[in-house]
Amino acid sequence: MRVLITGGRGQLGVELAQHCTSAGDQVWAPGHGEFDISDRDQVLGGVTTLRPDLVINAAAWTAVDACEADRNRALVINGLGPRWVAEACRRVGAHLVHVSTDYVFPGVGDRPYHEWDSTGPINVYGESKLAGEREVISSGASAAVVRTSWVCGLYGPNFVATVLRLARSDTPLRFVDDQRGCPTFTPSLAPVLRSLGAARVPGVVHAVNDTART
Repeated sequence: MRVLITGGRGQLGVELAQHCTSAGDQVWAPGHGEFDISDRDQVLGGVTTLRPDLVINAAAWTAVDACEADRNRALVINGLGPRWVAEACRRVGAHLVHVSTDYVFPGVGDRPYHEWDSTGPINVYGESKLAGEREVISSGASAAVVRTSWVCGLYGPNFVATVLRLARSDTPLRFVDDQRGCPTFTPSLAPVLRSLGAARVPGVVHAVNDTART
C-alpha cells in the first residue's frame, strides 16, 4: 500500500513507519513541521499529491494540561485537523485510520469502556479529541476511529519513561491515585492500525493491550 502517516516523528508515528515499511508498504511519515494537520491547504495539497491508499492520523496535541490553558489551539489541532485530513482522504479515495483516546469518556464506572458507551469528556483535551472524532465520522470519508489509551513506546516521552527516570533519582515517587488505565505499547498498536486500514474497516474501534481498565 501507499501509506501516509501524520505525526510521523512521534512515538507512535515512528513505530507505524517501521511496521508499514517492514510490511512492504511505500511510506511517507512527515513530522509536524513538514505536514501540519491544522493547515487545510497543506493537508489537501499533500494528500492529493501523494494520493495514498491509507492515511493513519497519529498527529495530535496530547499535552493534557497545556490544552486546558489554550482551548482554541487544542480544538484547532485535535478538532479541525482531523476534518481536513478526512476531507483530503475523501477526495482521493484513501481510507483513514484516525487515532483517538479514552479521554473522550468521563472516567467513571468499574469496567472497561466499549465502543457503544456514551462519551462525556471532562477536560479540554478530551473535548478536542471528541470533536475530531465527530469530524471524521461525519466527513463521508472511508474511515475508522481507533480509541486507545496510555500509549508508550521506545520513541518518545511517556509515563513509563518518566517513571524510570524518576526511579533513578533520589526523589520519592508521587502519583495521583484516582486514575486507572491500560498501558498500550506501540509495537502492539501499530500492526492493529495497519490491519484496520488494509481491510478498510469503518466505524469506531477500541484497541488497547490486554486486561484493559479505563
